[in-house]
Amino acid sequence: MTGDPPRSTDSTRAPTVEVIDSRRLTGPNIHTRSPGAIIELRLGAGAKVEQFIARWRAAIGHGLATLGWTAQLHVRRFEDLEGRCGVELMCSAAVDRLYAATELNEWAVAQAELERGAEGAGCQVSEHASGAEAVGSDAALERLAAVAASEQDDRRGVLELIAAAEARGVPWLLDDAEFSLGYFGGSVSWPLARLPGPASVEWSQLRAGPVALITGTNGKTTTTRLLARIASKQGLRVGNTSTDGLYVHERLVETGDWTGPGGARAVLRNPEINLALLESARGGLLRRGAGVHGCRVAVITNVARDHLGEYGVFDLQAMAAAKGIVATIADPDGRIVLGADCAAVVAWSRGRELPAPIVWFSTDADNETLRRALAGGGEVWTVVDRQIVRLQGDGSWPLCRIEELPLSFGGAARHNIANALAAAAAARGLGIADEAIIAALQEFGAKPQDNPGRARMWTRSREGSERVSLLLDFAHNLAGLQAMAELVRGLGKPAQLCVGMAGDRSDADLRTIGAALTRFEPRRVILREQQAYLRGRERGVVPPLLEQGLRDAGYTGEIIHAADEVSSLEAALAGANPDELIVLLVHTEREQVGAWLSRHGWTTS
Repeated sequence: MTGDPPRSTDSTRAPTVEVIDSRRLTGPNIHTRSPGAIIELRLGAGAKVEQFIARWRAAIGHGLATLGWTAQLHVRRFEDLEGRCGVELMCSAAVDRLYAATELNEWAVAQAELERGAEGAGCQVSEHASGAEAVGSDAALERLAAVAASEQDDRRGVLELIAAAEARGVPWLLDDAEFSLGYFGGSVSWPLARLPGPASVEWSQLRAGPVALITGTNGKTTTTRLLARIASKQGLRVGNTSTDGLYVHERLVETGDWTGPGGARAVLRNPEINLALLESARGGLLRRGAGVHGCRVAVITNVARDHLGEYGVFDLQAMAAAKGIVATIADPDGRIVLGADCAAVVAWSRGRELPAPIVWFSTDADNETLRRALAGGGEVWTVVDRQIVRLQGDGSWPLCRIEELPLSFGGAARHNIANALAAAAAARGLGIADEAIIAALQEFGAKPQDNPGRARMWTRSREGSERVSLLLDFAHNLAGLQAMAELVRGLGKPAQLCVGMAGDRSDADLRTIGAALTRFEPRRVILREQQAYLRGRERGVVPPLLEQGLRDAGYTGEIIHAADEVSSLEAALAGANPDELIVLLVHTEREQVGAWLSRHGWTTS
């Protein structure tokens, strides 16, 4: 067994129960801190949901009893974007039988549908749980017992090592090839086929180490990079992950999206570092769960309507719960840093018992959540008299003026001020001194390599003293577009807007994004294809939907189309007026754009 059961395909007839996804959760997740198996379903019109869930509970209970297992069951109901009834069913399981637990969960779903008397009625399960004998009788459970025994044999000794480690407060990591104890230089790894017994482990040589988890719809990459700079100023050896790659000492060592559990393991097993800053994206948290079982600091910058419709998340409340996974595993002596400007994050936190104190941040010192936290003796970070300030009780500790932050564009980039507050609050939670925080805030963002792809300004001289400016940013959702539009308006220059969007959004969402582009008040808009992110769309489909949104929102300016990022820049420059700002959003073709800028004499400030 090398992976999860494959996703099912549509039946030729409308299924009563449709399996959307079935997978392992290897770490703390949206349901619980325990690993387990989860299955996402859609139930047909007229389905009796509660009766089906009761049959699933009975079936999986019978399966668990037959196999001699114990488990916790979790159920989450929702309505998808098409108004269909959906449900997630989770069964907790030990880490040495997650594949078998996934098949058991599928078997129980199929059994529940059979017991409805519909002979499966289109219920779709994986190849491991399909077939009349496997679905309809306890012969399936006999086979699953053999599957579980094989899986446990492959991971023999894992549970004993985990129990011994947790009894000693030693962290552990597990994947399909290796098991490790401890972090960083105090870490030791073994192949699963050659695990030692607990008595053979040199426990005195193993060490834990500080970990920070950073998540949010927007700002998590900038916050993580800035926090890495702060930690470096403190003299710490930092490893951090992001959607762009894996970094050690702020140097890119591996490109790609490393925001899942694999990225966490790569950093935590690296002996060169002593602090892990792990950007944790929605996809990894929902697909597998958190990559670690605890952290010193958890950061949630914000939650916005982006990537809804995947892994059973269809509204802001569920998205906040998904991002909130990182907060539920914070150490009791650690900190949970939350963005008070995000109503969804505030609502999620209310009445929730979290394991560590909350530190709120907001660019608005009069924010109601901040005022309540201060009244209760909490620590908050905000802006007072244009200074980054830490407040607690009657105490106030100013750090530096926002104009001193290169990221802030003189204070116009409010979203980056919020990112600075989040990073500073997280640094404080890691025990980093104010002097290191100030030094990094005053430095980070001054060089293009500090924060590639995020709010980077370039300029080029033309005839005489005329200059044209170019602003590059990765804004790709409504919240990100709003933040960048605020920055562009604050710069006070007429603008041309070059933008493209990935194809994995609905027509309605693309039109809504198009309408949001009017906030930039652009003189001209150049719409382009995202060639590498068509994601199921045909070429030529997405830009017209964006244009329709613009026109429906009342935009009367010029709109033209381009094939890619470089072509859109060429068109913008050819038609640029004196002292105009060109804005390029969703900057994904970095190498091509960088080469083009170099050839045409652009310089970065």
